[in-house]
Amino acid sequence: MSDKIISTKYSDQTLGKYVDFLNAGTDSVSQIQAITGLKRDDIRKIDMATVEKIVSAYSNGLRNDEKVFKQFIDIDGVKFGFHPDLKSMSFGEWLDLSEFSKNFPQQLPELMCILYRPVTAEINLQYKIEEYDSAIHLKYVPQMRKLNLANVNAALLFFSILRNDLVSNTPEYLEKELEKLKKEITQLAEEVKH
Repeated sequence: MSDKIISTKYSDQTLGKYVDFLNAGTDSVSQIQAITGLKRDDIRKIDMATVEKIVSAYSNGLRNDEKVFKQFIDIDGVKFGFHPDLKSMSFGEWLDLSEFSKNFPQQLPELMCILYRPVTAEINLQYKIEEYDSAIHLKYVPQMRKLNLANVNAALLFFSILRNDLVSNTPEYLEKELEKLKKEITQLAEEVKH
């Protein structure tokens, strides 16, 4: 077996490698497989001190969580754009985001399929992404697994800020909508009486 160079820099880690590492739990062989891509038989030949060193270095590298937001990301020849207007997400997008969030971080690639989608049109700084359809966009999970963790963190931070903003403004919005609805019901009741 030849030597393999393994980067422990946070900016070199992919979402797929990170999710696989988490899914490995405490199984050292699966952890090393996630980190290095080596076959199980090759991993079994590595001495225990090296295994511990690799897992420790990788884990320590994950603690340096960086955030680098990219509006556009090219993966496998496809240009993906970050959702240009999170406040106007469809109910289906929100529903799927909510559902995938229940299995966080294992379903981070699925979450990224909602936030990053193929760009369909672009003029200057304005762009459109494909309309969301879970049956279509979840096929991009393999590409999303290639996303850099620093980009994923920045996208999640951006999304989290929006989510907090929406949560804090939702009661006020619902109160206004309830008042409108009450007025409409009162108006309809008056019309029915006449």
